[in-house]
Parts: sequence; C-alpha cells; structure tokens
Amino acid sequence: MKNPRLERLKQICKPFAPETYSSIDNNRLAVYAIALLSENDFLASQEAIIVALYLLFPEKFSLVGYKEYPDAERVNRTLLQLGHKYRNWAIGNKQIGYSLNENGRLAWEQTKKLLEEPATIKPVRKKAIRPRTMNPEIHVIEIEETSLFKAYKNGKTDNLSEFAIWELLRAFPYSPKKALRERLRLLTESAKLSKRVDVLEFLTWVKKRFSYIFKEGGRRK
Repeated sequence: MKNPRLERLKQICKPFAPETYSSIDNNRLAVYAIALLSENDFLASQEAIIVALYLLFPEKFSLVGYKEYPDAERVNRTLLQLGHKYRNWAIGNKQIGYSLNENGRLAWEQTKKLLEEPATIKPVRKKAIRPRTMNPEIHVIEIEETSLFKAYKNGKTDNLSEFAIWELLRAFPYSPKKALRERLRLLTESAKLSKRVDVLEFLTWVKKRFSYIFKEGGRRK
C-alpha cells in the first residue's frame, strides 16, 4: 500500500540535475527544501526535510554506499547549522518543524535563482578553475553572509564569539587542521577569481587573527 505523504512529497520534490547543484552548499539546499515544503502547505518536519532533500538532490543527500536511501545524519547536521548559532536562517526544531526567518528567505531567493536560472552565474574560463572551485561567486556570497565578515566590515571584531570562525569555515573545533587550511585556500582562490579585493583582505586578516586555528597543535592565545 502506497504512503500518501510520500507520494505527495514525490510530486512536490522533483529532482534537479546533479550539475545544477553540485557547487551549492548543503545549507542553501536545505533552505530551498524548507521553502518548497512550506509553499506547498507541507509541514517541514525533520522527517519531511530528510526525504525532500533526498528527492531533490540525491547526489548530495544519499547515504554513502547505499544511494537508494537518504542520509539522515547529514541532513540533521545541516539543519543544526541553519540555527541561530551558525547561519541563522531557520527557526524551529525536530518536534515542531522548521521555517525560514528573514535571513533564510533571502538565502532561499538566492538559492532559487542559482538552481532555476544557472545561466545567471557568470561563467569563468575553465582553465582558470580547479575542480573544487566551480562558481566562485557562490563561495563569495557565503563569506559575505557570515557574522565574521559583517563584523569585520563594520569594524566590530573586538568581542567576537568563537563560533564566528567555524561558521566561515563550515567546520567544528575538532575538524582536521588540513581540512581547515584547505577550506581557507578554497575561499581565497574564489575571492581571487571573483576579483574581490575586499574579501581577499578579509581572508588575510582571518588567517592572521585565527592563526592558531590552522596550525597543527595550535592553541588560542
């Protein structure tokens, strides 16, 4: 017997071509799924979001080694990052469901444009791009929306909370140092390709201000 809720989700959540979303981060894709569910009067519960993301973006949200199943843990981590301590794009929890706040709706508009109008992304000559730096503008947008970048632009960096750097790096305190350095390199390369001098200056400041984050065995002074 068919599950009516699942059948309705399948009608709402038509899959995108993998190349359409390969360079878009999971947080933005989750924002898109939440908005899509809400637009169709479907409660954006944790379970519904897990299924919706799997249906919409299977290449990113399927279980490694078992692609016919969704990766619930990956979705749970993504939903955590949408909260006020990190991206501050969504409110709610797994008990009552999730909805977008004002910041989340802005992120949704941007993501919708990236997904439905990929031609609006300014093309960059392939020979100037490494495989992991497709659509550098996306990474620049990510940087601009972090609390750390906003604090830097407004000259309010004296009393920063620790989570600000992890929001930028999309990582956690226990993340491998090599991965953190690679993330910073990727962001720096994207800023260069986008010719964003202000973002490059910011990343140079980040590297110096949070040098202990990137050094093996480094500790906060």
